Amino acid sequence: MTDPTEMSELELAALMCSKLCHDVISPVGAINNGFEVLETEKDESMREMALDIIRSNAEKASARLQFLRLAFGAMGAAGDRFPLEEAKKLTEALYAGEKSVIDWRAKPDSLPKDQVKVLVNLIVMAASTIPRGGEISVDVIREGAGGAIIVDTKEVSFRIDAKGNHAKLPEAVSGIFAGDIPEEGLDARSVQPYYTYRLAKSLGMEVKFASEDGVVRISGDIT
Repeated sequence: MTDPTEMSELELAALMCSKLCHDVISPVGAINNGFEVLETEKDESMREMALDIIRSNAEKASARLQFLRLAFGAMGAAGDRFPLEEAKKLTEALYAGEKSVIDWRAKPDSLPKDQVKVLVNLIVMAASTIPRGGEISVDVIREGAGGAIIVDTKEVSFRIDAKGNHAKLPEAVSGIFAGDIPEEGLDARSVQPYYTYRLAKSLGMEVKFASEDGVVRISGDIT
């Protein structure tokens, strides 16, 4: 095992590009197949089916790209904060029609952009713990001692629960957040937890994992 922070910025950028391509290649490929059917097929019902495939996968590709821009990119909102309602919209669009359902409990608010990036990346990690589907609840806690609402400080807590059959946190993920990565290194699939680890660490956020009775909880705290 080695310290994850030893990975160079160039290596991380290359893996992140691979991750992005991996996430969008499937719907883009389906769109291309749909157009090939339109070019050769004369049957009207088959052409309509091909158009449905093109439409649905174009929506899916757009949702993934917009979410990935939020999760990995510079983000488009003005200023140094990002509205949680917009993060909710993009997250729900990403999982529309998927096996996992998002139960967004966080109240409307805005947070520093990097905090929002950590939040949505933790949601993706939570979804990976229930590959057969289930429910992912998302909450953002901004209360201090005595229940006072925290407005002007960086203090914030995230609570993300993934509930589903055979919910399980991959050991590689918890290992990364413990400061280790597998000896064989990272790939396009495992780089996302690593990126989240690096981002959370830069914010001074402690990320914890717990699993009990078919629920995996991911907690992130900045105090």
